[in-house]
Amino acid sequence: MGRDPNGRPIQILFVGRAEPSYEKFLQSFQQEGCAVHFARTQTMGLQLARQFQPNIVVINTVNSHFSGDRLCRILARRLPGAQRVLIVERGEGAQIPCEQRLVRPFTGHKLRETVRKMLESTLPHTLQLGEVELNLTARVVSGAQGREHLTPKECKLLSAFMRRPNQVISRQELMNEIWDTHYLGDTRTLDVHIRWLREKIEVDPHNPTVLVTQRGVGYKLIMPGAELPPDPLQPSELED
Repeated sequence: MGRDPNGRPIQILFVGRAEPSYEKFLQSFQQEGCAVHFARTQTMGLQLARQFQPNIVVINTVNSHFSGDRLCRILARRLPGAQRVLIVERGEGAQIPCEQRLVRPFTGHKLRETVRKMLESTLPHTLQLGEVELNLTARVVSGAQGREHLTPKECKLLSAFMRRPNQVISRQELMNEIWDTHYLGDTRTLDVHIRWLREKIEVDPHNPTVLVTQRGVGYKLIMPGAELPPDPLQPSELED
């Protein structure tokens, strides 16, 4: 989830007053490899936009001492590829140009899901590592067992592994990312989905060599030579 087609971290910028729930849910994207930046003022927001060229900009106009309309128009001109999420009070901001609008009150979970859907629209529809190819739209995986259809949860789970090849992903991270819970009292659902995935991508599901268990920690998708580059987005100057 957290990287663009070139393997670089997706950049998320929040401009304005960040309530604790907003920060918490946006920062959760860091666990998926995204880079999240916060700016209290419009000036700082434009500086960070110039430096990081964010893919998504969340703008909170509520109790913020700047014009959301002006900021959205500046960003549209300077970063035409960035998507903007505008947070407004009921009855306000209808004429401000943006891709998504959230009207208060709403939950932090609503903000995260809005950003997640926008991220998914910027990511490739197909992932491929070695002999494993995943079509995210059709939810079809092609591998050692041929073409297999996946359930929505299976697809999200395999996608998480394919975006972070050769990296151990903890059980807690997987439960949080796929099932939206931090509860680890019963992870049998995760175990069952791992078993189902192995049946669809492993030559011998009972002796897995692709999706392996890191005992006491979590799981890892082994793909030799598929390590993603860690380089961050390079800043590019924009005219003021």
